[in-house]
Amino acid sequence: MIVEQLQITQPRTGWIARLSQPQVMAWLLVPSSLWFLAGIYLDGWAHNHGKVDNTFFTPWHAVFYSGYFASALTLAFIVLITHLNGKIWQRDLPASIRTAIIAAPLFALAGIGDLWWHTTFGFEVGIEPLLSPPHLALASSMFLVVVANARNDHPQQPAVQRIPVILSTLAGWSVITFMLQFNHPYGIVWPETVRSGDTGVMVGVVGLLVNTMLTTGVALWMQRQRMPIGALTFVLVANALLIALMGDEYRFGWGALATGVLCEVIAYTLRAQPLTLRLRVSALLVPLSLCLAYFGVIAATSAVVWPIHIWLGVSVLAAVAGWGVLIVAPRLQTTE
Repeated sequence: MIVEQLQITQPRTGWIARLSQPQVMAWLLVPSSLWFLAGIYLDGWAHNHGKVDNTFFTPWHAVFYSGYFASALTLAFIVLITHLNGKIWQRDLPASIRTAIIAAPLFALAGIGDLWWHTTFGFEVGIEPLLSPPHLALASSMFLVVVANARNDHPQQPAVQRIPVILSTLAGWSVITFMLQFNHPYGIVWPETVRSGDTGVMVGVVGLLVNTMLTTGVALWMQRQRMPIGALTFVLVANALLIALMGDEYRFGWGALATGVLCEVIAYTLRAQPLTLRLRVSALLVPLSLCLAYFGVIAATSAVVWPIHIWLGVSVLAAVAGWGVLIVAPRLQTTE
C-alpha cells in the first residue's frame, strides 16, 4: 500500500522538473566531485610531506571522507528528484550517473575495510598506500563516482554547459594519476638523476610511457567528444599541477601548457578535416609533444643526464605507443 502511494506516474512541473533536467543534474554533481578530488590530493600531499601520524582520524581524512559524503548525498538527492518526477533512476538516468550511484555505497564498504586493514596490518609506508587493496578499492569506486558526468555530454551544447563534462574528465583522470604517482614522471624525475644507472633509466622510461599513453587516451576521448577550445589545455595543466603538488614539481605545468596549446592549435587548423584524420594526428602529436616538453622543462631548469639516444628515442616510442592507443581503443564514432 505504501509503495503504491509513493508511485508517481505523471511528471511533475516546477522546481522538481527543472532539477530533473540533465544539465541541472550535471551541475549539481560538480561541487561534491571537486571536493572529493581535493580531499584525496590533500591527503596525498599530507602523506608525502610528513603531516600524518599513525591514526586513521586526521584532518586530511576528514576532508576526503566528507567529500565522499557530499557526493553520496548529491547522488541520493538526484535519485529522489528523479523519483518525484515520475521516473526510474535505474532506467532514465544516464549510464555514468547510474554507475556512480552504485559505486557510492561500495566506497563506504571499502572505507570500513580500510579501517579494519589499518587495525589489523598497521599503517602503510612509502608507496604501500598506493598499492594497498582497500585503497585500490577506494580509488576504483571513487573513480566511478567522479566520472558521473563524463558521458553525459552533447557536442551541440554551448561551451559553458559542457564544463561539468570537462571537470568530470579531469577528476577521473586525476584519480588514476594519483594512484600511479609512485612512478609518475613528475614525481621522481629520473632524467635528471645523475646516478640512477640502467635501472633508473628503465623505471623512468616505463613511467613516462605509461603517463603519455594515459594522456593520449584522455586527449582522444576529449577530441571525440568535440570539447571546446581550451578544454584540453585546461585538463592537461590542472592534472599536471595536481600531481606536481605531491612532490612540489610545479615547473612541469609549463610543459603541460605548451603541449595543450600546440595540440589545440593544430586541432583547430585541421578542424575542417575528417574526425578520423584528426584523431590519428592527435594520437601521434600528444605523446610526442608531451615528452619533448617534459625534457625541455628539465633542460631549462636543471640538466637532462640521459643521452640523446634515450630521451629522443623514448619520445618517438611514446608517439608509437600513442598510435597504439588509437588502434586498441574501442571503436570511435567518426561520423561528423
